[in-house]
Amino acid sequence: MNKTFASITMALATIGFLSVPAFAQDAFDSAGAGDDSNRSVGRNSGTQTITTDNNMQAPQLQGATNGTVGPQGADATVIAGVNTAGTVRVNNLANLEALLNIIANGMEILGIAWGGPTMIMGFMHMAAGTQDAMKRVLWGAAGVTGGLATPGCINWLVASARDANLFS
Repeated sequence: MNKTFASITMALATIGFLSVPAFAQDAFDSAGAGDDSNRSVGRNSGTQTITTDNNMQAPQLQGATNGTVGPQGADATVIAGVNTAGTVRVNNLANLEALLNIIANGMEILGIAWGGPTMIMGFMHMAAGTQDAMKRVLWGAAGVTGGLATPGCINWLVASARDANLFS
C-alpha cells in the first residue's frame, strides 16, 4: 500500500514538475530596458526574430479593384456575388467526381442490399431442392460483386480521365 502510494505521488509530482512553463528570458536584457537593435551577432543564436518599429506596423490594406484579373482560360466561370476581384475558377472535375462518388456509393448499397438476400434465398431454395436455386445464387453473387466493384471502377475511370487531361 505504501509503495503504491509513494509511486503514485512521485508520478504526480513528476507530471506537475514537467507541466510548469520555463519562462525563458533573455539573459542580456532581462529587465526589459533598451531595444533589440544593439544586439551583436555573438549575443543571440541567430534564430530569434528581431522586431523593430517598422515591421510592427500593420500593413496598409487596399480594396480590390474589379477587372484587374483577366479570365484564366476558356473554362473560367464567373460567379456573381463573390467578393473577389476578377474571375473565380471552379474545379468542375471535383464537382463531377463528388457526384459520381455519391452515385457509386448508392450503387454499392443497392447491389449488396439486393444481391445478399437474393443469394441467401437461393441457398434456401437449394436446400429445399428447387430447380432454379443455382440461378438465384449466381444472380445474388453477381449483384454483390457488382455493388462492391462499382466505386472502384468509377474512381479508376475518373482518375484515367484526369490523367489523360480530358477535363482541361
